[in-house]
Formats: sequence, C-alpha cells, structure tokens
Amino acid sequence: MSDDATAASDPVRASVARPTLRRVRNGSGASGTVVFVHGTMDTCVSFRRVAEQLPDRTLFSYDRRGWGASRRPGSRPPSLTDHVDDLAAVVARTDEPILVGHSYGGLIALCAAARTPERVRAVVAFEPPVRWLPWWPPEAPWERLVRESADDPAAAAGALLNEVVGAPVARMRPAAELAADGVALLAEMRDPELNTPMFEPLTLDVPAVVAAGERSLAHHIEVSARLAELLPRGRYLQIPDAGHAAHVRHPAEFAALVDAVAPASP
Repeated sequence: MSDDATAASDPVRASVARPTLRRVRNGSGASGTVVFVHGTMDTCVSFRRVAEQLPDRTLFSYDRRGWGASRRPGSRPPSLTDHVDDLAAVVARTDEPILVGHSYGGLIALCAAARTPERVRAVVAFEPPVRWLPWWPPEAPWERLVRESADDPAAAAGALLNEVVGAPVARMRPAAELAADGVALLAEMRDPELNTPMFEPLTLDVPAVVAAGERSLAHHIEVSARLAELLPRGRYLQIPDAGHAAHVRHPAEFAALVDAVAPASP
C-alpha cells in the first residue's frame, strides 16, 4: 500500500488489490501518527472534521475495500481478514501509529493491533461490533433491519442510513451509489468472520479507548464498556449527547478520544 500510487489495475489481481493510503496532513511527528479506519456505509472523508481538531499529528486515511474510491465492481467481497490485512500493511510501514476506528473500523483496528501490538502505539475503537462477545444480542436492531431488506440492496442501504444519520441524508444519495453501497453492506454484515473471535481481549496489551455515544443503542454502549473492562489497558469513554455518527456530528469530542489514549506532546 502506498501513499499516492493507485491500486493495482490488473483484473486478475483486482479482488486482492489493497486500497490507497492517503496522507491527510503532515504533523510535526512529535505527537504521533494517526490512521483513521471508517465503518460500514462510510468512507474516509467522514473523518475530515475530526482531522481538523488534530493539527499537531500526522494523519492518514483510506477507503476500505468495497467502499468509495476502493470499490472495484466484479471483485469478490472482502472479508474481515482482508480488511485487517490492509491495516496491518499500513502498521508495518508506519511508525507506531494510533489506530482510530469507527464502528466496523474499530473492530478492524483492534484485530490489527492484536497481530503486532509492539508496533501500535494505541487504539481508539468507537462502538466496535464485536458480535462474538456475550453482550451482543442474537440479532441487533440494525442487523434485523438489513435482513428484512436483504432482497433489495438499495433498500437495505437506505434503511440503515435512515436509522444512523436520518432520512434527508439517505434521500440525497444517488440511486446507483445507494445500490452499490447496499451490495457492500450486505456482504459485510453477512461475513461469517464477524461471529468468530479474531483477537483475545484479555491479552491485547495496548493502550485502548473504547467509546460510545450517550444516545447510541444500548447494546453498542454495553459492548463497548464491557470490552474496555476486558482489555488490560482499556478505558471506556462516552461522548455526551452523541449517537453512532459521533465522528461526523461531534468531531471535537471524537478527536479528544485520541488525545485521551495518546496525549499530544507539549
């Protein structure tokens, strides 16, 4: 994965080509490097306002496989392992980054940190869907919502957007884009690896903040809080008056999570 080179265009390799890492800003280096990992129905652009709140850090982001600029029609749906492989490749060539993941991106960040904890400075995971923990319900509300719309990818994507960010935003999405997002959404939520333990919380010895929004769904809050308790160096924080889209609607408070887990140099 390179900063500026485009992903491989060879159709034979298209299903395994990694996304392009984007340098958001060069910081002084003293306060550490941050890598943002976005969630489902999202792209790296949604961290723009959070990035503005972290002026002294070097920031990277990328669109995960299947989303935004990394969408490749006709390629096989990526698995959780594929996404962790991609982030692990970033970690391998970045100087002890702070991994900041929202939702599904938080799960990826935790899994990648577990692979090489000695190479990761810290992790921020906001409402990671750790479905194999006992506090996750047999079928969460958004999982049921998507299942009920599964015959129509665009409807599934629209329904989830409506729940997370509101109807006006969902209606603004072009129909073709919504349909493509729906295909990626269904593949992501049906990935059997989401139900398989991909890291051991009790031995993940990396500074970690696991956070949730005060107005988020109850199981998101409980799983985040319980996971923080299991992590040896974990800490649970809650963003007041925030829901699941806290990185978009409460960027200053979301950025403060980074400072909480890895304080900036004076």
